[in-house]
Formats: sequence, C-alpha cells, structure tokens
Amino acid sequence: MEKYTAIKEKVEKYKQMLDNVVTWRVAWDDKLKKFIQTEIKKLLSHTEMEATITEEEKIKGLESISIKLGIRKSGIYELADSNQRKDFFKEYGTLVYSQLFNGKVQAWMSYPFIEGLMEPRPPKLIGIFAPPEFNEQLIMSNFESFLNGLIEWEDYDDDDPTSPPPKSQIGFGFNPDMEE
Repeated sequence: MEKYTAIKEKVEKYKQMLDNVVTWRVAWDDKLKKFIQTEIKKLLSHTEMEATITEEEKIKGLESISIKLGIRKSGIYELADSNQRKDFFKEYGTLVYSQLFNGKVQAWMSYPFIEGLMEPRPPKLIGIFAPPEFNEQLIMSNFESFLNGLIEWEDYDDDDPTSPPPKSQIGFGFNPDMEE
C-alpha cells in the first residue's frame, strides 16, 4: 500500500544503520585501530614529535586510542616556606580517537593546561567519522587540527583577529555603533 511507502523506507534505513553498527565495530577490531596507530606513528616519526600512543580497551565497543604529548614541568614554580620549590606541571594535550555507540569514531582533543593553576579547557571535537571514511589524508587532517588547537593555546593573547579593533574614541555620548 502506498500509504506505508515512506515509513517502510525509514524502516529499511534503520535496519541498514543497525547493520552498519555491527560492520563498523568489526572494522575497528579488524583493521581500523591498527591503521590509525600506524598512521599516527608515521606522522610522529616524520615530524619528530614525541608522544605516547595508548589503547583503552576496558569497555569493548567503546574503545579508544590516545596520542598524549606528556606531562612535564611547566617552568612555573612557587617558593614555599623555607625556600622549597614547588613546580607546576603542564599537560601538553592529547588527540583521541574513540568509538561511539553507533560504531562511528570521533576524533577530539584535550588542550594543554597547567595543573594547580588553571582548570582544563573543555575538549574540542574535531569530527565524527564512519570507519569507511578513514584514510591517510583524514588522519593527517585531524592531526593538523590538533596542532592548530595546540598552537592557538600556546600563542594565547587577547587579540581576536575575527573582530575589528575597538574605536579609540572615549567620552560621554560616544556610541561605537554610530557611523561618522
């Protein structure tokens, strides 16, 4: 019957999505997690960037791969009583590939932060991808987004290049939205 055509198409799409979840989880186990690690190792080797790659496998179907840049002394310290030096440590950021409930993989990053001086900035989502979308170019693009986030954090200042500089006029009755 024609009145069921639209709903029947939705049911077929839903069944296809359920099949994709199974297929994508198998792809993660069979080849994708190894592919991601291999490509990241190549990037690290060619760029001479130091990082630790770890796999989180406690919850099957929601596994992740983390590329951690490490924790080191930040260069900031406090002199406590009796001139004892208390160093503040900096976490340099992490790129993570983690499986989602639907078999897709999200790439996200955590920003650097200095422990004891600041709260970590919320993680940034780089993207969500179905396993068939993964290739060398996607990994490189995600890594470049990660690096851009790190550079933005390290180069922090109050300049916002997307907004015009403030008007330099001050005084009573000045309206910055008024055209001259």
